[in-house]
Amino acid sequence: MTLSSPLWAAVAALAIGTAALWTNPRRRMNRVLTYVSAYVTFWLVLRHVIVVFPGDLRWMRVAWIASGLFPVGIWLVRDTILRPHVRLIARLGAVRFWWLFPAATSGVALSSWAFTNDGFGSVVYGPGYYTMLFGAIGAQLLLAGTTFRKLRGQIGARRLEMQLLILGGVTAVCFAHGLLGLSVYLGDASLGRTMPLVFVALFGGMVWSLLTTRLLDARHIVTIVVEKAVLVAGVTVFVWGIQQLSLQFFAEWLSYGLSIALGLWFATEVRPWLQEVSQRKTAGEKVRRDAYEIGRRDLPPEAMEAEFVRLLTSWADCERAVILMASQGRLVGGGIEWPLDQPEFKLLHSLRWVTPERLDRGRPRPHGQALKNRLSEGRFGAIVVSGGPSLAFVIALSVPRSCQPYSFPRILKLIALETIIESSLSRAHYVAKVQHAEKLATVGVLGASIAHEIRNPLVSIKTFVQLLPGHYQEQAFRDKFFRLIGDEVGRIDRLTEQLMDLSAPRVLVPKDTDLHELLAASLDLISSKAEDRSVALIRDFEPQLSSVFVDPSAVKQVVMNLAFNAIQAQEHQPSDRWVKFSTRQNANGVELAISDNGPGIAGEVWERLFQPFQTTKSSGFGLGLAICKDILSSLHASITADPPASGCGATFRIILPCQPPTT
Repeated sequence: MTLSSPLWAAVAALAIGTAALWTNPRRRMNRVLTYVSAYVTFWLVLRHVIVVFPGDLRWMRVAWIASGLFPVGIWLVRDTILRPHVRLIARLGAVRFWWLFPAATSGVALSSWAFTNDGFGSVVYGPGYYTMLFGAIGAQLLLAGTTFRKLRGQIGARRLEMQLLILGGVTAVCFAHGLLGLSVYLGDASLGRTMPLVFVALFGGMVWSLLTTRLLDARHIVTIVVEKAVLVAGVTVFVWGIQQLSLQFFAEWLSYGLSIALGLWFATEVRPWLQEVSQRKTAGEKVRRDAYEIGRRDLPPEAMEAEFVRLLTSWADCERAVILMASQGRLVGGGIEWPLDQPEFKLLHSLRWVTPERLDRGRPRPHGQALKNRLSEGRFGAIVVSGGPSLAFVIALSVPRSCQPYSFPRILKLIALETIIESSLSRAHYVAKVQHAEKLATVGVLGASIAHEIRNPLVSIKTFVQLLPGHYQEQAFRDKFFRLIGDEVGRIDRLTEQLMDLSAPRVLVPKDTDLHELLAASLDLISSKAEDRSVALIRDFEPQLSSVFVDPSAVKQVVMNLAFNAIQAQEHQPSDRWVKFSTRQNANGVELAISDNGPGIAGEVWERLFQPFQTTKSSGFGLGLAICKDILSSLHASITADPPASGCGATFRIILPCQPPTT
């Protein structure tokens, strides 16, 4: 038995048709592609018979009559894309115009105008042969033109499938007939032997792209093919040039090895550049960088989730993006609650990602229709889930505004984004829980101190209330009573306000900030109070200073708090009152030192200085420094106080970051 390239191609076409039917026998597209694959198998078998009996014109005529049916086959696939619910019999009746091509091809193939036998076993090709070739290619181009016109009114998966039909099916038929013509015209039999393999590769690619659950975009495929072709051509020319040059200096084996090594290096260097030129990598890298930037920011979980939702809707160009997280047996988020005990969610977890097109194209699965109903109810075009042992994190995107489905390359990018988003939100929730636990612990520690601070003014108020009935007629008593009530209530109000500042969550927005400009604005606000207390404000700024990555309002609050403390600490000092602000660049960032000429910090207080309710002032509560430390910790900054020294005032040192923190 003769094994020829058409025979191998026929076996491949038969396997393609069998796989198409096995994938989803209920889907009409799969059945139509199975019929077309059977026709292609028959045509390739005829090409094999021509190879076995090269001079037998009967088989050549039958093969060309069969090739005239290619426009009908491609039209059937196109019509199935446009009208997926029409039965095959009704579809064959609607072919009409396209039946003219097999009829015309049959008429030419049966005449001696196409080819004759020269009497010595060789075939003589006449004008009719080339007429059939150009007619077959022209029919495919006409079919491609009408398909392009119909593309304008199509949206969604149908549009992509019609593009793939042109890219795979029409190109395969045109390429096959072009190689047949060149083989005869140039007298090169190798082109004829290559044709079946190239044809079945293109045809198989078309069938796979129309049936795979991984929806493909024709533009993406063309971009990759052109990119690879340019890369292969460039590397080939580079290797050839290196080899020709190195042969002048080295032995042949060394020249060969050197050219291969440099060729691999050249391919590694050029490939990223080609991806950047084709913009195939740029968009994906940008959205990943944006996701990482959001994850690095110290945001509460709710604010971070809102930022990620905005990023997803912008990237996908859709109206709605929902992030759902498992909570008490349900997936909750974006106003949606899905019970995890439903069987369709087990299917979703096993698939990892799902689109309506994947469910339509794939082999029927139990609970697949229920999952498709979930997509339809939420008007979702894609859902991806975390890859853990349980379904704990889900991202759902609505259909894009362009109505185009999510292609598989975009799904891969969405899966990468899902990993980043899940990691960032999990960390944010963990940090929030830790902070909440710390605040609860702080409440326990502060309970006694708060009770003591509030009890003192309440005792004073209670005492005067008890004495009020017996001394109400005394004007001096009433004046003292009203004054005391106001003072003590104000004291409780200030304590409550500072406690809220300490415990309330802050939403800080760090950005690059000029520290000297920030300090100048802060000093303008405290200069009047400093003048009233005869306190000089001294600036000692380093000229060349890096910008700091902080929240300007929060740092201004810290600076003013420390400055007011320094001014108040020098109230009883007769002269030489000053507060000095110094900036220095160091290895960890920028250091801001605030020092004064007051009495300094007592040794027993210094060790607990930044704990709540630690103060030496009669009018304070000792919460200011605790609030400052809390603010700076949220900004990844630090604050320390120099150890007490005899005859020296207090010095506080703040280290501010110059770059965003890395996770």
